[in-house]
Amino acid sequence: MWSDHETDQDFLGFTHLIKAVTDVVSRDDLLPATIGVYGDWGGGKSSLLKMVAADLSSREGFLVLQVNGWLFEGYDDAKTALMETILDEIASKKKLTAKGRGLFVRLIRRVNWLRVLGKGIKYGAGFLVAGPPGLGAVAAMDARELLKQAAEKISEVDEEKVKELLKEPEQEVRRGVREFREDFKQLLAESDIKTLVVIIDDLDRCLPDTIIETLEAIKLFLFVPRTAFLLGADERLVKYAVRRRFPEFPGERAEVGRDYLEKLVQFAVRVPSLSRAEIETYIGLLFAKNCSVNDDGMKKACSWALGTESISQGRVFNLGAAKSLIGGTSLPAGLEDALTLSARIGPVLAMGLNGNPRQCKRFLNTLIMRLSMAKSRSIELKQSVLAKLMLLEYFRPESFRRLAKLQGESDGKPKQLRLAEERNVEDKTETSVAAASKSDNKATGARPATAANRSESEALNPEMETWLSDDWLKVWLGMQPLLASEDLRPYFYFSRDQLGVLAGAAQRLSPSAQEALRQLLQESDAIRKLALKRAKELSSADAAAVFEELATRVRQSEDLSDENSPLRRLFDWVEARTELSAQLVLAVRSLSEATLPVWTVTGLQNACKGNNGDSSANQLIQQWANSSENGKLKVCARPSTSHS
Repeated sequence: MWSDHETDQDFLGFTHLIKAVTDVVSRDDLLPATIGVYGDWGGGKSSLLKMVAADLSSREGFLVLQVNGWLFEGYDDAKTALMETILDEIASKKKLTAKGRGLFVRLIRRVNWLRVLGKGIKYGAGFLVAGPPGLGAVAAMDARELLKQAAEKISEVDEEKVKELLKEPEQEVRRGVREFREDFKQLLAESDIKTLVVIIDDLDRCLPDTIIETLEAIKLFLFVPRTAFLLGADERLVKYAVRRRFPEFPGERAEVGRDYLEKLVQFAVRVPSLSRAEIETYIGLLFAKNCSVNDDGMKKACSWALGTESISQGRVFNLGAAKSLIGGTSLPAGLEDALTLSARIGPVLAMGLNGNPRQCKRFLNTLIMRLSMAKSRSIELKQSVLAKLMLLEYFRPESFRRLAKLQGESDGKPKQLRLAEERNVEDKTETSVAAASKSDNKATGARPATAANRSESEALNPEMETWLSDDWLKVWLGMQPLLASEDLRPYFYFSRDQLGVLAGAAQRLSPSAQEALRQLLQESDAIRKLALKRAKELSSADAAAVFEELATRVRQSEDLSDENSPLRRLFDWVEARTELSAQLVLAVRSLSEATLPVWTVTGLQNACKGNNGDSSANQLIQQWANSSENGKLKVCARPSTSHS
């Protein structure tokens, strides 16, 4: 298994990104600078920052401080917590002169004075976005007698005197900011620091107030020559925090977030998603490390896989490459099987996870955990079979849930799965024959038996017909190994954590997916529309996880007829993510017909119209039209089917 934390071992080919950051930091003429290291959750930002820190820490005169934004989440005033942390780190890591110690004490007193003002004073945002009038009371840094008192006993500061102090003229406020910056600049010089680099990671996981206060502390107080600030965050979530924190600013909300960031961040380095070849290489290198390939072998593998030639030619670290680079016919135990598996699932994970390395690692960790759990019970699961089922679990959760039920009713070998696999092969063969006949103008051999030749007992049921309307599921059905001859009971036994009343989809939601789900469940129509507008930005796995979380809420709901019911939101989500329309049909089909509101008919039609679930949706609506279980639904279904 692999740690989910950041690493300084590069399996992602980050050399060029590291150089982009270090080149800016090493140029005095570009400092002070704030560099935004942007990327999706799990995209490798933290690992990139760790590698940058290792590079810069080895350079003479550089002091690199690494801070996690979460550390300040519990403080009333995140800005002063950050400033105090940086000052303490400088004092602990550098030997200060007498003058330096005096500057340090004076700066700490100024920070304490800021803390006196308490939370709620928004002193920087207006200045940065709306101009000087918004600067407000930045805390007159030369607070005279109160400053000394604040540094010694904050709890005894007279609140009335504080209120009077806030009435001081704006020029006093500005002078206080300038004096703090001047003292901070001198402290760096006295500490013999050529360049101070402050790395703040996970900023996007903080609450909006913490994000804003952290950014303002940098811009207003710490942004002096010979300093560089590196911010690791999902750019979209920071912009969202700005919009939430300052709803009163005029103009488009999206523009407010963008403009705010542009004023604070001078350079942006974006961590790209991994390509299909890069994902397969990444998984292969992970397996090589996990199979105890020695340091020399790993060095050769990484050098080859992440080298210029491999990148330019799209070469993949696969079984052939491993044999050539590491050990010929004597590869470490398990590596050959692991790399064979990597070749099978790598392309699917690359497409479905948007090239996200953390989600790939979590998928593989879950795979290894289940294999280990089975082994502890003296049950040998086939790695390739489990991996294939987990792909279904991640990307088509309703089909996974349905297959679990089918195998439970059929002693682990559902006939409908066998029929679906056979039908899928027949469809491919017929397509190939038709194409060959068209090009060669002749028959190319005997055609296999088709679904039309089968007896009624061998026919696919409507649910499995839905599977064959989904292109992703057809690829999955044809993926090796085929499952018709496998006893699936032990595999689903060790997947029970995903099949209970509270399904496991919520555990897989990334921060972006969590935000989409939160917005979808809001009563505000505008907020819901915003979530649906951004739905396409999510990976297939995230979109499927949001779908399954909504479907779980639908199954738990006592009343689906409410305008804001999760069933409504499920229809909305599938209209935005049309590839899930076949999954929607399966989800709705699994519900009690008696509980369905009359608008289910139009909701299902609108969500599936023109998509892979269209035919299956019409079949289900026809079923309702011929049923007597829900009279109102029957009436609503009849005219819709007559015009379809």
